[in-house]
Amino acid sequence: MDQRWWRQATLATVAGTATLMMTSLCLDAGATTAVAQTSGQGPLPLPTLPSPSLTVSLPPLEPPKVTLPPIKLPSVEPPTLPSPTASTGHPAPPATTPPPTHKPPQVDTPAPPGDDGSTVNPGSAPALIAGDPGADLYPQPPVDAAVTPQARQVAALSDVQHRIQYLENILARTRDDLIRVRSGPDPVLQLLTALTAGGDADAASPFAVADSADVVDTPTGHAVALSGAITSGQAELVRRRQEEARLRQEINRRVRAVAAVAAPAHSVATAGRGRLGRPLSGRLTSQFGTRFDPYYHVWQLHPGVDLAAPIGTPILAAADGRVSRAGWYGGYGNYTCIDHGRADGQRLSTCYGHQSRLLVSPGQRVRAGQVVGLVGSTGASTGPHLHFEVRLGGRPVDPLPWI
Repeated sequence: MDQRWWRQATLATVAGTATLMMTSLCLDAGATTAVAQTSGQGPLPLPTLPSPSLTVSLPPLEPPKVTLPPIKLPSVEPPTLPSPTASTGHPAPPATTPPPTHKPPQVDTPAPPGDDGSTVNPGSAPALIAGDPGADLYPQPPVDAAVTPQARQVAALSDVQHRIQYLENILARTRDDLIRVRSGPDPVLQLLTALTAGGDADAASPFAVADSADVVDTPTGHAVALSGAITSGQAELVRRRQEEARLRQEINRRVRAVAAVAAPAHSVATAGRGRLGRPLSGRLTSQFGTRFDPYYHVWQLHPGVDLAAPIGTPILAAADGRVSRAGWYGGYGNYTCIDHGRADGQRLSTCYGHQSRLLVSPGQRVRAGQVVGLVGSTGASTGPHLHFEVRLGGRPVDPLPWI
């Protein structure tokens, strides 16, 4: 037993010694190689290894795209438009409207007593429109109930035109707000504005890159909301103007079927196949419809046409009738209305504004071609002219097809 153990230990010792000798020989060979390299004999040839081909595909870098939730800006809600079958008059001005200052009439004699309208001060007009973009700065005569299809159509036209007025005033104010925001110091907004320079100033798409809750309450976020509101308002405005054009075309088409209303041939104002005589032969300077008011510098419905003429030019009644109003009437200045009976199933009247002198009184019967007043520039007027209206059921329609 002891001899067997001794033999095994001896063999293990011999194997370990052999291993150490082999290791020494390898180290000596490495040293010899190093010496050979340093002595100028050149490096030993090494095996050629294949070069790995590394291909890395990186995803394209894209700017972060965020979509901004819409901002609901504080604004005055427009009144709900009644349906074409509704028979409503124009709403009265809000109770919070400050009372405008009265402008004394520019006439040779004092205004007749009992006048029921005050001229809105031009300085207060922007504040009134800011509070109610659809507000009328001119007084509105009472209207009849719209009980016939023709009357409902005229009432629908009036509603659409007031909606257009509302939209125009809202868009004008929103554009001003957007200009102020764009001129601010926000670098993101300035970059977006520079990148979109030369495009549509009202377009909302350039700002659609912002989409984070962090930019909602920033100039960039405000610009996004304002630009979107402008785009939406413009789209509705286009639809409303198309609707207005359709209604006016249908109403004017019916006018051609209405018999002439007591406009005798001897009247110098009679014109061709018109149903009414012309009140004077002045040049047309402003047409019927919504316009940017030259006196108040806001959008207003212009319910008639303007005919330029020198102060003192005689104004002729367009047809036989009875004077229903004669006096001072707010922005219309000295204003006369004459009822002519019924036409197209509705009460027909003509009205004459901005007169320098009134020559008739309420209740008086007049004949077609009779002088009812003199041209002036009273009320909300920028120069001598006659403001002439044709009203059906108290609601304005385009006078041109009638004269």
